[in-house]
Amino acid sequence: MQRSVALSLLFGLGLSLAQNEQIAYIYDLPNYDESGTFNWMDSYCADFRDCDHIIGDDMISSTCVYGVWLFYSEYYYNYQNFGAVEWGYGDDFCWNLNNLLNNEVSSLRYAGDTYNWRYDTITLYEFDLFFGFEVYEWADMPEVPGTIATVGSLIVTGQNYWTVYTEPFFNGNHACISVQTGQYVGFAPDLSGVFGISTVRSFRRGCFSDNKIHLNSDRHGFVVKARE
Repeated sequence: MQRSVALSLLFGLGLSLAQNEQIAYIYDLPNYDESGTFNWMDSYCADFRDCDHIIGDDMISSTCVYGVWLFYSEYYYNYQNFGAVEWGYGDDFCWNLNNLLNNEVSSLRYAGDTYNWRYDTITLYEFDLFFGFEVYEWADMPEVPGTIATVGSLIVTGQNYWTVYTEPFFNGNHACISVQTGQYVGFAPDLSGVFGISTVRSFRRGCFSDNKIHLNSDRHGFVVKARE
């Protein structure tokens, strides 16, 4: 199936990329080659052995994304805190996966709002490098749920500040975080390395700190974390 045909099908289903939906086109060949196996995703896939009958486990070689997408080498988003992760964002942003992740993707997900990846949101991740469980929100959160006991990394979308705190109910050490000027996505793959804080237990929209940090907004990244 050609990508133009897939787009026509999306429009026929009443979907519009003009609204900045999150969609990832995934290919089993490099250079987005449509002569091989090809499909598109608009939802999380925790385990490619189960969630896609066309593209299976360890098959993805290249991708074109609308939105903010993360590709993981292990099932359930590297929940055991090791493995490779590669991310990219934009409108029809395409790339070949890193050699260490090529034909090794076992799960993928997006960050931010489902229907508008430029909308103001914050997503917290259990471990550094966007591994493990997540908490996603677009409003103030006075206490991060206990289901995510630690927070090691985060991604923000939109162009407004968020203030993050090390303690519940907007207490403790705090910092204002935002994207780079003119961008819509900011990555903090290691909170302790960026803020000097080890976790986030509450957050709210806007800036309520003198410590202002503009996160990395590079369009593409790749990291490997070895098993300890």
